[in-house]
Amino acid sequence: MSKMDTKDFIIGAIIGGVIGATSAMLFAPKAGKELRSDINEKATVAKDKTIEFTNVAKEKGTEYGQLAKDKSSEWTRVAKDQWDRLAEKTEEVSKKASDSGKELLNDVKDTIDSEKEEGKKLAQKVVSEIEDTREKLKEDVEELRTK
Repeated sequence: MSKMDTKDFIIGAIIGGVIGATSAMLFAPKAGKELRSDINEKATVAKDKTIEFTNVAKEKGTEYGQLAKDKSSEWTRVAKDQWDRLAEKTEEVSKKASDSGKELLNDVKDTIDSEKEEGKKLAQKVVSEIEDTREKLKEDVEELRTK
């Protein structure tokens, strides 16, 4: 079945009411002049109700249109606010990551510099011990030659 919307229902109800009222008057046992008067009166009432329904429908249409516009604006604002918060958080995370990377780089540089100094000291100690050993070896060789 197809979906029946309110507009079609109201139009059908009005037409059905007019046809029903006309049929009732035509089959009612009345004189011609009295029957014409009743038909004219009922037609006027039907016309007035139709105008009233039309005005109510226009008012409701305007009201619902404004409501839809307001809700659309509100949802747009909420979505924009959420997007702005997300962009701000992303920027904060990016900055923290960048700062953390810089801190890590500085820590690595400090460690390398420190280890480099320790390596230089160790190399000097090794060179010194090699020279001491060489001197001692020379002395031992001299001593052995003199014996």
